[in-house]
Amino acid sequence: MSSVQSEVENGRASSGWPEAIQARLKEAGTWPTLNWLFDERTRQPGDIELKGYVEILRAVVVKEFLSHPQGMRAVPKLSPEFLADFGRFNLTAQEGYLISLIDGRTNIEKLLKLSPFDPFSTLFNLARLQSQKAIVVPQ
Repeated sequence: MSSVQSEVENGRASSGWPEAIQARLKEAGTWPTLNWLFDERTRQPGDIELKGYVEILRAVVVKEFLSHPQGMRAVPKLSPEFLADFGRFNLTAQEGYLISLIDGRTNIEKLLKLSPFDPFSTLFNLARLQSQKAIVVPQ
C-alpha cells in the first residue's frame, strides 16, 4: 500500500488532497491518478474538494488530448488492438457510441458536432479511448 493510500484510509487526505494528488501524479501518472480519484469519489461522495480535483484532472486530460499537433482537425482511427479484439475493452455506453462514429475520415471537430454529448464529455471520452488504446490519433 502506498503512503497516499494509507493517508486516505486514515482520513488525513481529505484536507490534504493537493499533496496526495501531487504524490500520486509523480508516482503513477495522470490516468492512474484520475482512476484513483474516481474510486475515492465513490467512497467519499460528499467531499466537494475531491470533486473539484477530479474535474481539474479531467480538464488536464482534455487539454493534453487537444495538444495534438493537428488539434481539432486530428482524425482518430480505431486501433489495431481494438479491431482485433474489441471484446476485451470495457466501454461505457458513451464510449461505445463515440466508437461507432469513428470512421478514420471524420476529424475531432466534426465528431463534436455529431456527438449528442456535451463537447467536454465527448473530448474526455475520446481521450479515455485513446488512453485505453481503443483509438489512435496519428500525427
